[in-house]
Amino acid sequence: MSCSSLWVMDKEYNGSVEAEFQNSWYFSPIVWDILLDKYMHDEIQTPYGYKKSFMSDNSLFPKLNEIINNCNCMPDRICWEMSNQQVFFTKNKEVICNSIKDFIKINSNYDKDKEDNISPLEREHIIERFNEIADEILQLNENESPYFIFKNTSCDDNVEYWFSKYDENEREYNSISLKEQSKRVKEIVIINGDDNINFISNLDYKYS
Repeated sequence: MSCSSLWVMDKEYNGSVEAEFQNSWYFSPIVWDILLDKYMHDEIQTPYGYKKSFMSDNSLFPKLNEIINNCNCMPDRICWEMSNQQVFFTKNKEVICNSIKDFIKINSNYDKDKEDNISPLEREHIIERFNEIADEILQLNENESPYFIFKNTSCDDNVEYWFSKYDENEREYNSISLKEQSKRVKEIVIINGDDNINFISNLDYKYS
């Protein structure tokens, strides 16, 4: 079974796994389906009795991304960016953790099952997972781990790629820090106050 994980970066921008969460379907896919139903409800309906998702229609992603980036709902924006495996500052952990828990409260009316009329966010194991992730983030030490990333699934090595470089001579991958990464791989989330989010790429970020 695949798992999701919480990654941290130290002051030298080296990455490592801090915590793992069994069954990667319990967070990011839930966030995606909830937000699609909330912001693109009519567009994801089909005449075949099922809703479109990112798996069935990848054109939905850029449309939803634009909508979320222009909305004023911090819980939706935070959980969306987490599900996109963005880099967050640990100093913002309280805002982020509150947003994860508020996401459950404000979105429990979306993506309800047709048979039992229950949203995923009303199911105990999903609520537990969201809270578990929030609590793990809240326990992070800002001095030891100034940055963190939520990795969606162990089925790919996307995040691992940020911290590795292939040596042509040795024909092997060597560990590197994010500041040594020569390609644009991810954005760092800048949270200003309670309702403003900006982004800066790993190539443009001013490393200390």
